[in-house]
Amino acid sequence: MSDAASPRPWLQDRRVAHLLSFWRAARPAVDRLPARAAMDPVRLGPDILPYLALVEVTHGGTRFRFRLVGSKLIEHAALDLSGSYIDDLNPNTDYAEYINGLYRLGRDARLPVYSETRYRADSGRVGLTRRLLCPLADDGLAVDRFVAVQVFETDDRIGDAPTYTYAARFLPGIAKALADAD
Repeated sequence: MSDAASPRPWLQDRRVAHLLSFWRAARPAVDRLPARAAMDPVRLGPDILPYLALVEVTHGGTRFRFRLVGSKLIEHAALDLSGSYIDDLNPNTDYAEYINGLYRLGRDARLPVYSETRYRADSGRVGLTRRLLCPLADDGLAVDRFVAVQVFETDDRIGDAPTYTYAARFLPGIAKALADAD
């Protein structure tokens, strides 16, 4: 498993870097957010789609629900996240709050948020997930959705592989709102 020792770790994974570049190019202006319609799955490409999620902002911006979820996210979560709220989904309430906090950061900053999390299974195996949450707004201003990509690395030791949803433990790493200069 690699460590993100780079000063710009969000550029280390091609899928994360691609979504960030695509999102930035889709903005109608620097101070406006792209609409959902600007996130064309065909143009995003087949390499990124299994790792993609569309998350809607609900309850006046306080809750976040998975609407569409790629096959690799389902596989690494060990359940289909579609239709579920983040705060109802994860049995580890600290982890659910951490993820909700990332979405709140993106909502409030109106910027993409990059994060890394290490997690461990009861077997002792360790995983690393990198995610990029990109805010969307049909009116260009008020965040009403996110398009997100989340990728995974898992060690190759023997034992049950960790899932980020049912991890025995998690360790937050980087969590950063990405301005254009980043």
